[in-house]
Amino acid sequence: MEARRATVSVLYNGVNATGQIAQYLNSFQYKDVASGTSDSISLNVNDPALKWIGPWFPVKGDRLVPTIQTENWDTFGQVQKFPCGTFGVDDFSFKGGPVSMTLEALALPADTSFKTQDRTETYESTTLQEIGQIIAGRAGITLFFEAADVAIEKVEQNSQNDCDFYCGLVDKYDLALKIYGDKLVVFSEADYEAKAVKAILTPADFDPGWSWSGSTTGTYTGVKYQYTNSDKNKTFTVEAGDPARLLTVNEPADNLTEATAIALAAVNKANRGAVTMSITMKARPGLIASDLVEIQGLKKLDGIYYIESITHTVGSGYKMALDLRRVEPRITSATSVASTVAEGG
Repeated sequence: MEARRATVSVLYNGVNATGQIAQYLNSFQYKDVASGTSDSISLNVNDPALKWIGPWFPVKGDRLVPTIQTENWDTFGQVQKFPCGTFGVDDFSFKGGPVSMTLEALALPADTSFKTQDRTETYESTTLQEIGQIIAGRAGITLFFEAADVAIEKVEQNSQNDCDFYCGLVDKYDLALKIYGDKLVVFSEADYEAKAVKAILTPADFDPGWSWSGSTTGTYTGVKYQYTNSDKNKTFTVEAGDPARLLTVNEPADNLTEATAIALAAVNKANRGAVTMSITMKARPGLIASDLVEIQGLKKLDGIYYIESITHTVGSGYKMALDLRRVEPRITSATSVASTVAEGG
């Protein structure tokens, strides 16, 4: 029976560079994140013919499309391919004796203005999806919006790049954003938390050194929101959940619908990550960040966990390091009232 093996193929600026990389590859690492930061890759290759410090010298922004391929991984004859996405070279370095190169790249649009150009702009009578389409268009990529849209009366982009501005706006409404395969993806983590479990994991699957952490700090049973919009002469009040341990919120809002969305998003974000776990294990091809796994066999540590990130490492073997958070019950309904400032006192 042939041994289990994992290899990495790479398209470099649209050209198949697997032959130039695979035979000299020391290690390859791919970090897949659910949201909040860019996916990233890092590869280290030997350079015995001095090609990488000569005619193949990298240029910042070069485009890489790596794929992890496994053979005989779970069963004999099985071949699986795991595309990692599209990445732009962000940094590279060399060291000698013998010469080797470490190259790092991020999942960002080819148009660097997405992360580097600060803009000041006002968006009015629009939606979160429409703003995303504008920003994706400027970056030369496609928007994939997989969530309920949010109406926005007015929002300011004030000396911010498109990446920071839209990430913050999406997060304000408890949605998630990532870039994958030259797509700007917006999705609801709440919807993903309701999906079926992708894998069941037990201590027999873990490498030594796993960790678990639980905390009551930052967990709330309810939320109370109050904000007075002087332009509209209205005070918005929102209450949700149990008053035993309340989160207080007073972020600006233009209407009661927005106020309610902000309040619920704030308390659910505050409670996210109260229980976390980190494990390393033999790779399971097809498992991605934002999937659910069920931990069994650890008694009170058992439960359904959301994958925040997976770091794939291919070298002498193929391992995955998973950062997990336990799925917590969400607060989803609220009592909301809008009153004039005079009436409300």
